[in-house]
Amino acid sequence: MFPGRVPTAGANMILTTRTIGLLVTMGLLTGGAAWGVHALIGTAGSAGSDYGLDTNGNGKFEWLVVEAQVSLPSAGTWDVYADLSTDRAPATGACGIGVPPPVPLMQLSTVYGPIAWTNERYFFPAGSQTVRMSFVGTEIARAAIDGPYRVHARLSLGDVPYMGIRVPEPIRSDGFVEWNYTTRAYSVGDFEPPVRTAFFTGGHSDSAVDVDADGLADFLELTADVHVNAAGRYTLYGTLSKGSSSDAVRSIAYAYRDFNLTTADTKVFLRFRGDQIRQAGLDGPWDFSLTLFGPIDLPYAVISPPTEGVLRPIPFSYPEMLCGSTRAYRAADFDDTVEFLRYTGRFEESTPDRDVDGRYDALVVRAQVDVLLGAGFGASGILRPVGGSAELARATGQLWLRDGVQWVEFVFPGSHIRGSGVDGPYEATLSITPGPSGIDPTTTYLTKSYRAADFDNDSVGTRGYWISNVTATPAGSNLAIAVGITRGPDMLAIVFEDTLEVRVTDSAGTIVGSFQAKVYLASSGTEQSLSFSFDGLTAGRYTVTVILGPESRPVDTRTVAVTV
Repeated sequence: MFPGRVPTAGANMILTTRTIGLLVTMGLLTGGAAWGVHALIGTAGSAGSDYGLDTNGNGKFEWLVVEAQVSLPSAGTWDVYADLSTDRAPATGACGIGVPPPVPLMQLSTVYGPIAWTNERYFFPAGSQTVRMSFVGTEIARAAIDGPYRVHARLSLGDVPYMGIRVPEPIRSDGFVEWNYTTRAYSVGDFEPPVRTAFFTGGHSDSAVDVDADGLADFLELTADVHVNAAGRYTLYGTLSKGSSSDAVRSIAYAYRDFNLTTADTKVFLRFRGDQIRQAGLDGPWDFSLTLFGPIDLPYAVISPPTEGVLRPIPFSYPEMLCGSTRAYRAADFDDTVEFLRYTGRFEESTPDRDVDGRYDALVVRAQVDVLLGAGFGASGILRPVGGSAELARATGQLWLRDGVQWVEFVFPGSHIRGSGVDGPYEATLSITPGPSGIDPTTTYLTKSYRAADFDNDSVGTRGYWISNVTATPAGSNLAIAVGITRGPDMLAIVFEDTLEVRVTDSAGTIVGSFQAKVYLASSGTEQSLSFSFDGLTAGRYTVTVILGPESRPVDTRTVAVTV
């Protein structure tokens, strides 16, 4: 709201704080944006015209164009804001949630909306003018309400201040004009339907999942059928709720996950935590609501621009929803301590020597896990002698794991192992604790035999990123080199920056070429690929050395031999 006066039907409404407060209160009492407040201050009707505009010849309107006949008191640049509403609400809202009728105070207004809006700016001379406003057809189609539609437009002179912007006083009192209009009848089917990158086809199922076979379910898994038109990464969010004999709705549980979808008919699923269901204490069946967003990296649907004629709007990729009810369950049949992940039984170990001094900087144990519910985890490992209780080294860290099978690293510093003076093999106790609470799955792993003296007394330390792959491909006298850098699944809100050097040496150890590049890893799980090319090599044996970080204390190094 701007300070000043708004001409309405020949009278001036002064927008005092009390008036604004009254309008906001009325809006809140009637569902906020769902029930338009502007009908209280609008004029009964004004001169104008409207028509649907089909820009691509498919028989559907991409635009609803409305032309207003107004008399402007002053010349200048006018800002035009207009919204489109209807004289009735739909029978139900999204997923069958009822739209309440207006409270008695507001029954003088039956406007539902806005269902579409536009904001434009034009220069007009003073006097009678035609102001053209265009509403996106997909917004109207998505509202699923037939016309006629009500148009409410507010015109303000360009020097009228926006919120937070100071302008010289005084503010002109003739800088506002309002215009109200009702369009002719339209059918929802007349307008361009929204682009649907993926949508639910209606099929769904649910089942209780007992991960640890203790007789209590750890999750309620809800599966839904979807048809995917655009491949990419999607986000699925869901809630469980239950109504009662009153109008209250109790929240039972919530869940979300990210995943990749390919173009096909497929299924998506969510797992709702059993401890939340048990804590709610309400037996099923439960009402569920699923919302599918995406593709995450493609917020707008891709539509080729026209080669001629009027520019078409680019429809927004709207979220899709599916609602329904689960089968009957007892809340007491769910576990109050759920299992977020489990070990697959596969392990790997390595002893990196990052400063290439002949001694191991660390003993790295990798455990493969199947993450059942994505979350933040705390990883902890303790290294002990076999059959003993003394702690030789400890590994700790925090990480974010998405659902699915993946690897978790436990890095035991070499200096601690060397300082213990105890030779291997060692017994590693590995623990991964979920942040939201739940079972702490612990396992043990027996390492290979090592001499404590083979570990470095001054370890380079743990690494949050590393060289994931190096390839060197010869083609004639040319050598193509590809390097991949990977950042681990940490929970740090920082950017990792470093340097990368690639050296090519011949069989005599002479450096015949080198390259430098910048490494930039913005977030957890980021990967960066770098390519280099070296020409003019003679036939022979060459060694490619890749150094991540400073040469004196590298984060990681890799070496590849190749024959040209």
